[in-house]
Amino acid sequence: MTRCLLVDEDHEERQVLSELLGQYGFDMAETASADAALKHCRVNSPDIVVTADRIGSMSAGEFVKRVRRAANGRKPVVLVYTEKANTDEIGSAIIEGAAEFLLKPFDRDLLEFKLKQVGLL
Repeated sequence: MTRCLLVDEDHEERQVLSELLGQYGFDMAETASADAALKHCRVNSPDIVVTADRIGSMSAGEFVKRVRRAANGRKPVVLVYTEKANTDEIGSAIIEGAAEFLLKPFDRDLLEFKLKQVGLL
């Protein structure tokens, strides 16, 4: 089963996205902070990490870099979603290893397309 970690400070946003991602049969885990997410990655090695573009004071690029180090040799697919297209943030996250960016609001069709694109469906 594909293990998915969802990271967002906003509880309601996590609920909506968890339901959306759960439709694909992923084994879902959620965290509200970057520290909790990194700890989860060290212990559980998720296959995919879906995260907001900013978690607390940590940028997407810094978070992606740390996730990829915390994964103990396994490199999870990282999808970053954002409300506004910030080319500096997007570029930094892609350079650090993010597989894709999603611009909110996105629907099931776009998410499914991106998941297929990165080889998870």
